[in-house]
Amino acid sequence: MVARGYQPDVYTYSTIINGMCKFGKTNVAIGLLKGMADRGCEPNVVTYSAIIDALCKDELVGEALELFSQMRNKGISSNVITYTSLIHGVCKLGQKNQALALMNEMVEQNILPNVYTFNVLIDALCKDGMVSEAQNTFNVMIQRGVEPDVVTYNSLIDGLCISDQLNEALALLKEMVGRNISPDVFTFNILIHTLSDIFSYSILINGYCKCKMIDDANEFFDEMSHKGLVPDVVTYSTLIKGMFQAGRPQTAKELFKNMCSHGQQPNTVTFSIMINGLCRQGNLDEALTLLKEMGESQLKPNLVTYSILINGMCKAGKINDAKELFSSLFEIGLQPDVYVYSAIMKGLCQQGLMDEAYKIFRDMEKGGCLPNNYSYNIIIQGFLKHEDLPKASELFNEMVDKGFSTDVATTELVVHLSQNNDLILSKLRNRYEASKGVQ
Repeated sequence: MVARGYQPDVYTYSTIINGMCKFGKTNVAIGLLKGMADRGCEPNVVTYSAIIDALCKDELVGEALELFSQMRNKGISSNVITYTSLIHGVCKLGQKNQALALMNEMVEQNILPNVYTFNVLIDALCKDGMVSEAQNTFNVMIQRGVEPDVVTYNSLIDGLCISDQLNEALALLKEMVGRNISPDVFTFNILIHTLSDIFSYSILINGYCKCKMIDDANEFFDEMSHKGLVPDVVTYSTLIKGMFQAGRPQTAKELFKNMCSHGQQPNTVTFSIMINGLCRQGNLDEALTLLKEMGESQLKPNLVTYSILINGMCKAGKINDAKELFSSLFEIGLQPDVYVYSAIMKGLCQQGLMDEAYKIFRDMEKGGCLPNNYSYNIIIQGFLKHEDLPKASELFNEMVDKGFSTDVATTELVVHLSQNNDLILSKLRNRYEASKGVQ
């Protein structure tokens, strides 16, 4: 290029220097940097950062720091890449205090560390046994609005496991799942060597199920037997629920049978999970058979179980059976909660039995069970679908006055129906917009 009379600019030089660094030709890159000044081309932060990063990766941190100093003397401002590379470099040499000093320095210069900067420092602190300092750095990261990723959590979980803080590691795993960050194979490998009791495995299996990583959850379940640990009712229930949610009802049923054959007695939660899974699959008869088995085992269904069954019956079109089951609750001394009431109301609305649904809605409050956002939306949707607009409007106003709001389905119905320009619907839509603060 130069031989042909072209004069490279800083961007061309920076691109070539970056390429040389990536191919491990750092000395060539340094030579090009020195040659830039001779040709009247001043390097910029990108040029310097590429070489500083390469030197740090080669563990030539002293030279990287010299170049960093040279860059600053020329009045060239550093960026997050420059500092992150240096922090990584000094961490590799075990100089954690200098890494922390560099982090503080970059913040003072209003250069915000990114997730990679924090990850480098947190990982180094954990590997050096400075878990408390790593946790403090993690807290600073959250406070500054930098979202952690799976690498952040893996480093912390590993550090906690190494320092025998398993409960804290599992709590962090739970937090990780709560942030919708899926554990990966490294998380699996870290924990598999540390877990030692059934409770810990149950927490981990639950975490993987929530992340929809059902095969990983199953691997942990199998690993338990290799360690001589016998899964308990909580472990089985957790995995059974995960299998149903993953669309594997047959595997869930096999796990249930396996559980019973291994002497683990299902509890009310297990039966409710099974009944719910079967109802969702449309297997109402199997669900009712399980309900009978539940009674034979001296376990009493709770309101969750009944709510599930009423939903299942309604979905199967067996509204009369659902009504009978609902009525039987009062006979056995159980007071339905808002979810049971909502389940039967939804079924009645779907069948167009709006008078009955409305009566139950009013009976609910009279019986001391206050309607919630969900129950209001169910009954309003029912009246809207069956075009009883005055009643829908009455309930809508009541709902808004109580501080509740419409869900997506109700909103779509209001917007769709209001296109008819009916006076009541217009009022309903106006009230809806006012409740949402729409101008």
